[in-house]
Amino acid sequence: MAERRVSAATRRAREMMIGGLVAGHVVGLTIIGLALALDGASAALTAALGFAAVVIFYSIGQALEVVASELEPFQGLGLVMVSYAVRVIGIAAGLWGVLNLDAVAPHVRDGWLLLSVAGTVLAWVSGVVVIASRQRVPVYDTEYTPPRSN
Repeated sequence: MAERRVSAATRRAREMMIGGLVAGHVVGLTIIGLALALDGASAALTAALGFAAVVIFYSIGQALEVVASELEPFQGLGLVMVSYAVRVIGIAAGLWGVLNLDAVAPHVRDGWLLLSVAGTVLAWVSGVVVIASRQRVPVYDTEYTPPRSN
């Protein structure tokens, strides 16, 4: 079986995904724990729904970016853009549907939903940025040489 070589772009995309995943989970699970401790099971359920929506959205998106990094630029961009539209519509519709279920609606705590979504998004993006800022990208790391003057 032939060994498959992973490109540097794929490796960097995978590292950024893991950074976002770890940071998002740390903050999201902390918010769920706070919701449980401060406001009970209903608040924790609401925070968990927001956390899950963000993790699903970003996990699928960044996993597809890893795949797209191995495709031709036009195909990769098309894949990422179509997946974005599908994820936004699908997750928004799913979250709206779940939050409006008769069994769930009375337990929804809007503040905890907002806090878990915002906190998890900020943590995920921060995790990606921290990892990306530490990566070595050869095209950006080349030594600058000024043009020769006549």
